[in-house]
Amino acid sequence: MKVINAIIAGCIVFSVFLNGLSSAQVQTKLVGAPEIVPPATEAMQHPEFWISRIDGDPDKVFLTPLQIKELNRKNHTRPPERTDINGAKKTFAPVLLDGNFAGICFNTEDPLAIRSITGDSLRVWLGRTRKYLESGDFWDRRQILYPAARKRELIESMDETSIPAVVKPQYGIVVVHTLNRIVPTHEKVYRSQYGWLDGFQNAVFETGMPVAVLHRTKNGDWYYVKSEYAFGWVPASSVATGTVEEIRRLSDPDDFIVALAHTVPVYGDRGCKTWARDFYQGVRLRLVKKTVEGYEILVPFRRADGTLEAVPGWVKPDADVSVGFQPFTQRNIITTIFKLLNRPYGWGGTDHERDCVGTIRSVYRTFGINMSRMTYFELYFPDNVIVFPADTPKEVKYRYLDSCPPAVTVCGFDWHVVMYLGKVDGVHYIIHQNGYSYHDTDGTEIRVGRVSVNHTELEGGADINRWTELAVFK
Repeated sequence: MKVINAIIAGCIVFSVFLNGLSSAQVQTKLVGAPEIVPPATEAMQHPEFWISRIDGDPDKVFLTPLQIKELNRKNHTRPPERTDINGAKKTFAPVLLDGNFAGICFNTEDPLAIRSITGDSLRVWLGRTRKYLESGDFWDRRQILYPAARKRELIESMDETSIPAVVKPQYGIVVVHTLNRIVPTHEKVYRSQYGWLDGFQNAVFETGMPVAVLHRTKNGDWYYVKSEYAFGWVPASSVATGTVEEIRRLSDPDDFIVALAHTVPVYGDRGCKTWARDFYQGVRLRLVKKTVEGYEILVPFRRADGTLEAVPGWVKPDADVSVGFQPFTQRNIITTIFKLLNRPYGWGGTDHERDCVGTIRSVYRTFGINMSRMTYFELYFPDNVIVFPADTPKEVKYRYLDSCPPAVTVCGFDWHVVMYLGKVDGVHYIIHQNGYSYHDTDGTEIRVGRVSVNHTELEGGADINRWTELAVFK
């Protein structure tokens, strides 16, 4: 419970955290931010503005496909610590030990390589979920206290007593963009009466993602699964089971297309008349062939018995996709993240949107970089990381930032991550999924709640005074 509170508090600035007050008693002034947050300008809302300001060749490849593959391999075992500019060690291992109960993993892992786990290990994870439910107060969307009886129903549905001594997973693949939940329910709850971040939401699992199915609810409607970067509950209808070979053929194909837009529609017919589903930025689907009519692909499909079938799908010829991963260049990175400009904030993927981590993750996945769901992981993913104490003077931080190339540099602190865009008239700018608020001169709270371009001293996650890491992907 303590960790979830810290994560939520760190990722967002709450304005109304007033348990026990009626709505008539809540006097906080809260307004939405303007579409362009000052001092950013209209010109800055376009990728070409930033690409034109790059010092050097914007099409220079910073990481080759082989280098990206090696970087992904390193991050299966990368230790959770670095040395800061003063020579001191910074580690967040204790936070990881506490935070894993929510299902967020620091190191990535191939779920298809899991042969078995002990039942005791699984009982520990489900036990932490149970304690989270039992010990915490939650409110529903009506601002009414979540019933104790409903908590007991959820705990009973998790069926801990049926876990065997050794758990041998079934292997599966996600067939549709799905929310990964801490508990097996779609119900939204909040940790304060007037909160707005779903306390049961954990992550998003994308179409084509392989998973290990470790457990089921009593009625079989929910699976407890392990993905490459998280574990938790997903609807059984979102997963098809199969052999490792069948799943790898779809999840790790040699020939594929990658979505570059927020979403790209897939159709069930060659003429692209019947919509089937969307696949999201960074998701890749196996390519059969490309013709003048478009892209013929294979899509994972769940049969009535829950098993996997690869079915044909079609994507329009003018769809915003890449055949294979994009070259890792500043032009491509900036162009891709600006496709998400003004997308609304989605804590952990709530409402199938993205938070700060999810935004950076989906952009970098279009280049084949497999990041985790955790802020720490993205800031420590590359080999080139500059670490400093939070109270380091901002002038010193700016000196380091000025040495970092735009787009291939991500910045932040424990609970937020942003992408560096460049410097204009002595002012540094970033782009990020800004779930934070800032305050006007009269004290009015102004919530951004979307992907935006901001300068690096805006109150909230953009504020360089809070940063502790600069991570350069080169």
